[in-house]
Amino acid sequence: MSETGRFQILHRGSATIIEVAGDLDISNAGRFEAALELALGSNHQTVLVSLAQASYFDSIGLHSLLRFAERLATTRRRFVVVAPRHSTPRRVLEIAGVASSYLLFDSVDDALQSLA
Repeated sequence: MSETGRFQILHRGSATIIEVAGDLDISNAGRFEAALELALGSNHQTVLVSLAQASYFDSIGLHSLLRFAERLATTRRRFVVVAPRHSTPRRVLEIAGVASSYLLFDSVDDALQSLA
């Protein structure tokens, strides 16, 4: 692991976006989960987690993401993940067998365009 994870929350249209950059691992999973909690508190219909800039993503990040998706489902809001094809996060989602369970896109712009 080489780059400390950064988690930024943005709002575009009817979506709250959590952008993950750098490593998402056990050292910062708590900060990632705190960012997810802030997004849960927004009033936007869609919550989008972008892993496009994540340089490291493993089972810790996956577990946090799946728990958040379950919680978001109880609020009847849409959960979207950006994980570009051939990226590590996309591969982790595929290996875990959950890639087909979520709306996956290659970019934030693609996701927002599809949801418009």
